[in-house]
Amino acid sequence: MSAGQFGRRSFIKAAAMLSAGAYVLAFSDGSTAADNKTTLTLNYLRIAPDGIVTVISPVAEIGQGTSTALPMVVADALDADWQLVRFELAPVAPQFNSPILKTQLTGASTGVSGFHDLYRDAGATARAMLIAAAARQWKVPVDECGTDTGKVVHAKSGRSLAYGELASRAAVEPVPGTISKASRKGTNLVRTPVRRLDIPAKVNGTAQFAIDVRLPDMLYATVVASPVFGGTLVRDARAEVLKHKGIRGVCDLPDGVAIVADRWWTARRARDTLAAEWDAGKHVQVDDKSISAQFWRDLDGSDGVLVKAVGAPAQAIAAAKEKVSARYEVPFLAHATMEPMSCVARVRDATCDVWVGSQRPDKAREVAASLLGLPPQAVTIHPVPGGGGFGRRQEADFVAQAVLVAKRFPGRPVKLVWTREEDTQHDYYRPAGVSEMSAGLNGKEVVALRHKQATPTILPRTFPDFMGEFDSVVTDNIFSLYGFPHQDGRWVRSETPVPTGMWRSVGASQTVFAIESFVDELAARTGTDPYQFRRRLLTSDPRALAVLDRLAAISGWGKPLPGKRAIGLAISHKHLDCLVGQSAEVSVVDGQVVVHRICTVADPGKVINPDTARAQMEGAAIWGLSAALFGKISISEGRVQQSNFHDYRVVRLSESPAFTTEIIESGAPFEGMGEGGAPGIAPAVCNAIFRLTGKRIRTLPIADQLATSKGTT
Repeated sequence: MSAGQFGRRSFIKAAAMLSAGAYVLAFSDGSTAADNKTTLTLNYLRIAPDGIVTVISPVAEIGQGTSTALPMVVADALDADWQLVRFELAPVAPQFNSPILKTQLTGASTGVSGFHDLYRDAGATARAMLIAAAARQWKVPVDECGTDTGKVVHAKSGRSLAYGELASRAAVEPVPGTISKASRKGTNLVRTPVRRLDIPAKVNGTAQFAIDVRLPDMLYATVVASPVFGGTLVRDARAEVLKHKGIRGVCDLPDGVAIVADRWWTARRARDTLAAEWDAGKHVQVDDKSISAQFWRDLDGSDGVLVKAVGAPAQAIAAAKEKVSARYEVPFLAHATMEPMSCVARVRDATCDVWVGSQRPDKAREVAASLLGLPPQAVTIHPVPGGGGFGRRQEADFVAQAVLVAKRFPGRPVKLVWTREEDTQHDYYRPAGVSEMSAGLNGKEVVALRHKQATPTILPRTFPDFMGEFDSVVTDNIFSLYGFPHQDGRWVRSETPVPTGMWRSVGASQTVFAIESFVDELAARTGTDPYQFRRRLLTSDPRALAVLDRLAAISGWGKPLPGKRAIGLAISHKHLDCLVGQSAEVSVVDGQVVVHRICTVADPGKVINPDTARAQMEGAAIWGLSAALFGKISISEGRVQQSNFHDYRVVRLSESPAFTTEIIESGAPFEGMGEGGAPGIAPAVCNAIFRLTGKRIRTLPIADQLATSKGTT
């Protein structure tokens, strides 16, 4: 095998064989191709004659672990043998629409909370059908039968039948119309730290992301798009490109140019010689300064739209003895998924096949069908895991490009892979924006809080039917959870040429930064301990108070710290996500912030897999910390300045803090855990910096804002 043939996948597989053979073997996929005549098949699961229970996951697996959590819910209600449980990603079908989002969409932390009841009932339904089949076979009353970890048992006679043995008989049993609570066995699998079903394949290299799909006779493509938003192609050197060995074509796309070759690297190298020239269009003068100035101008020039209010905050502040205000600003942010945008498409015989890790596969199918003039049913989406999502894979721009290129080469599959540079510079970015916080004080009492925010929108482009007077995504958490007697949140729409989209925690990553920073400022203004200050404002919210108190306990609030360190706090409750309190233990060394420890207390109401829940919280914290310390997409002359991880920094392993994470199950209505761990990190770090240095960070990222503070602080 040559060096060129020994690719990334081969290396991972070989390494796994050498170092983790026993582990891989223990999790090898023993699923078989069972036919429907001998398989018990319900909407969300199959039980095959060999006893394998396959749970069909409607949620895109983008690293968050839902392809284990939902099978756990099914297995718990089914009383299945977990060693025989597998998962598959769901095709596009109406039964896989999110009950909350009303479309086949992975987002807003609704993957488990949205489908929990449906999957629990599917497991219980299958269990009831298996019991009925066994009772019929044994000619005994149904209520004399029970289950025991993957088999139906009849205690009186001591007989038992494995689920696989009953699958074909159960398949012809009537589906129960209703499922009683008593019919859900419950194996106590839920709430245990179960190993994830998707991890072994990712470790041993057999997992197939879109970037890994290989099909016979496949072509490879990459794209070049205008560096300036809205620019159009004037000329290029495609005639020279087409002379290169292995180049199969240069395709014009509505938003760029695709180079197609026998190998992806051939296409990638040809990209450098394309020498595309673009008409920069009307946005070439746009830069960070003009965008920021526009935001502040729009914020100052409008009262905005009221999102939520209690009392009469304007009047209360006007009547207060002291008035306090502060302004905060955050930049555009990219997703930087580990797998850049990738998609395989094949168009043949009035049909289309698409292999993609999509958070919105029904939209991907709709886009492909529309471009080809086909009915949606003629397009088959083959779901594969996505190498990170964070909202980016809700978009179908790269799917559309792959389909259009494949249309030019009928019958041949085309794998389109963006370069990291294209991915960074042609994202749908987390909106930049500004916030003005203001409050009225009478002595140490805060009588009112106001929050006015100016940002671009997301919903009018992505989900226009959900756009009302205000964009509920970008204004998420604009209204604080504190019990101020007078409070409001107002929003000003301020559009820019920079394309915007969903991002992990989206609007809450902006609004919580402003609120939790300002609350800390109010605590300092009144000479009150930040923890006690928050506590007094949460006395009417026992759930939030419990989270805050537990956070103070595990973070060591008020106790001596090693060296010159300080702790900052933040608490938030993102829409559809869980209640989260976080602390950051920080020092400053030679003007650079070092985050030593992050403590998180989260209350999602109920937990399925505590190990995954903690991983979600800690992953979100790293995500939030990367954004707080380094995250910024800069615009100059209408184009993005960053291009790769060297100038779009994320927290490195050596920079990662220690974590202490606790999950509280309060019994509150079931909530998600995918995003809530991100918004509080930036204010917690900035609040710690203030306690340590006396400097308030009101503009993100923190980056080198302390660079003049030389020496250890």
